[in-house]
Amino acid sequence: MFDKLYRGEPTFEGLPAPAGIPWDIKQAQPRLMELEALGGFSGEVLDIGCGLGENSIFLASRGYSVTGLDGSEAAIEQARARAAQAGVQVTFAVADATKLTGYDGRFDTVVDSALYHCLDDDGRLAYAAGLHRATRPGARLHVYCFSEANVNGVIAPRPVPEDNIRDTLTGSGWRIDYLGPTTYLANPSPMSGDPNDLPEQVREQMPPEQIEHMQEMGRRFAVITPLLDGERVNLPMTVVHATRAD
Repeated sequence: MFDKLYRGEPTFEGLPAPAGIPWDIKQAQPRLMELEALGGFSGEVLDIGCGLGENSIFLASRGYSVTGLDGSEAAIEQARARAAQAGVQVTFAVADATKLTGYDGRFDTVVDSALYHCLDDDGRLAYAAGLHRATRPGARLHVYCFSEANVNGVIAPRPVPEDNIRDTLTGSGWRIDYLGPTTYLANPSPMSGDPNDLPEQVREQMPPEQIEHMQEMGRRFAVITPLLDGERVNLPMTVVHATRAD
């Protein structure tokens, strides 16, 4: 599905081509740039779930040695092209974030900018353990994940309870130094659709509460999208800053 999305193709049979990619804002996330300015990165950096690579490219432009990994080959192809256009060196590769095979003990800092909420519970446990294996003692982890809060009434897809993040990370050898609210800049145009337009076989696999949440999110975005300046909106996120505990 992600490969199709990145290539601008319909993600399911019978759907139109996507109106855009919600997280593609053609720049690094503002909160990540602030974190870098405040000294949140050091050593070898892993951008896990890097997507189109804008965060990786920004960090490389600031002098860091950066590896960007994503499960989508189409995303990595475009990330490499964007890095070349920006004139920076980033090591981009396709990888399964729940395994991270071949990356043991490599990284001093990890940033997850909106990957965690894409995984199911089993995937999150495997992912947190994989990050522990892929990092060095004392490594820092920064996670940005859709939250159950709202920003001026705007809600996010796939919100994750704070307890889920806390329990998953601490159970995998991470000490949480801070967990709290933040925001994530997004392109809202692809998020104002009606889940009833999804193929029936897709809707049948979705819990009723998820469909209801998507319907409410779509209604809110349909109202605010014409009012936005620059076609960008802030979504509610939870940010976690953690340290590898052992």
